[in-house]
Amino acid sequence: MVVRFLSVLCLVIIGTLVSGKAAAFAEEDVNKITYCIDPEWLPYEALRNGKHIGISADYLHIIEDLTKLNFELIPTESWQESLAALESGRCMMTTMINRTPSRSHFLDFSRPYMEVPNVLIGNENMPMVQGFDGVGNYLVGVVGGFRHAEYLAKYYPNIITEYVDSNVEGLERVSEGDLDLMVGSLLSLYAYINSHEISHLKIVGFAEPFDLLSFGVNKHYQYLIPILNDAIDTLPESKKVDIYRRWNSVQQVRETRYRTVLLIVFIGVGLIAILTWRKRVIRTYKLEIYEKNEEIEVLQTALLDKNRTLEFLSNRDELTGLYNRNYLMRKVEEEISRSQRFQTPCSLIGIEVLDSLSARLEKSVKEELYRQMARVCLSTVRDVDIAVRCESNRFVILCPQTQLFAAKKLALRLLKALSDELLNQTTLLIGVAELQSGQGFMEWNDDLNKAVVSSRRRGGNCVALTE
Repeated sequence: MVVRFLSVLCLVIIGTLVSGKAAAFAEEDVNKITYCIDPEWLPYEALRNGKHIGISADYLHIIEDLTKLNFELIPTESWQESLAALESGRCMMTTMINRTPSRSHFLDFSRPYMEVPNVLIGNENMPMVQGFDGVGNYLVGVVGGFRHAEYLAKYYPNIITEYVDSNVEGLERVSEGDLDLMVGSLLSLYAYINSHEISHLKIVGFAEPFDLLSFGVNKHYQYLIPILNDAIDTLPESKKVDIYRRWNSVQQVRETRYRTVLLIVFIGVGLIAILTWRKRVIRTYKLEIYEKNEEIEVLQTALLDKNRTLEFLSNRDELTGLYNRNYLMRKVEEEISRSQRFQTPCSLIGIEVLDSLSARLEKSVKEELYRQMARVCLSTVRDVDIAVRCESNRFVILCPQTQLFAAKKLALRLLKALSDELLNQTTLLIGVAELQSGQGFMEWNDDLNKAVVSSRRRGGNCVALTE
């Protein structure tokens, strides 16, 4: 009995330990958050020997302590690869990103926790540039996937741009003369210039808009946004200042030749301090602007839908929904041009309701008759054919790449289908005319009229060809 009791007790203890470890493992797995970074964006963030370093790394360490989340880096070779991983969900979030319309399709964004200016870098003989409006015909380098690539394409489409893989590549090409200007973040570009002591590069202007850097979270993990926002709101100001001082690597190089450049850098640092101070003051206005922009986008979408509706109505017959005469004229001209160029056949089928019968019908009866005829035409003709109501009692079928006798077969099918649908309650006049060499629309239409008249002479409810 004692042995059995001890055995049972051991099993209970072992089970408790195993279940405790499993619960701890499950909790750790739930709290694991995978993330990607830009591997070449110092001092903001970078990947060195498989380790995440930079300003965003320091912020992430503090937030990890505040939230008790376990962040796991997914290494990538480039920022473009990081964006692809974020969109696919391989990375749940990224640590430092600007909000753009295209990124908003697959990312949600935390509140910005850092605001920094952007600059234009050029060679020492380059004159000062007053923002993007002063770029003119200069060739501007921009990192593919960065916000400025999308910003310039949308708001400054006339600026000549060339995409590069990283800030490093862009500055090297400016240094070599392949590019006139490079746009990017102040600290990132100037950190590279100073670390490599490139004496002939300088800041030639500031570039809008300033960066509002925040965490970007894949939309499948939206629950992280309030957690990150709470952590951002509780970040001590002293920690922010310490991080900025640590990574402010803009150092003085050859002071005698860089006095003007350093003045611009100090102005930039002052702007950062001012922008940090005014951020809280203007947050309400930015929110209002964002809401107004969303309203404008909704109105633009509605306007586009209205324009499409107007375009549809301008090409369609109001009663039957078939194409109208204006649309037929355009398509006929296209087919005549194609026939003249490639020597391909084309035919017209004309269908009329006998005038004497149509005149005796009440308006509502006639309208229902025409709608029935339209439905039969649409269900009988081929996909390539174009059914048109060009006059009140005339329907025309444009048959591209169709010879006369093939069009006649289609006309006979139409006659049978219409007769069955209308129960032979009216007389139909049907003519077929093939486009002849050198004919324009007027001559072709005259041949069609003659064929319809021939059908009338034969008593109607028959198909007549061009004589």
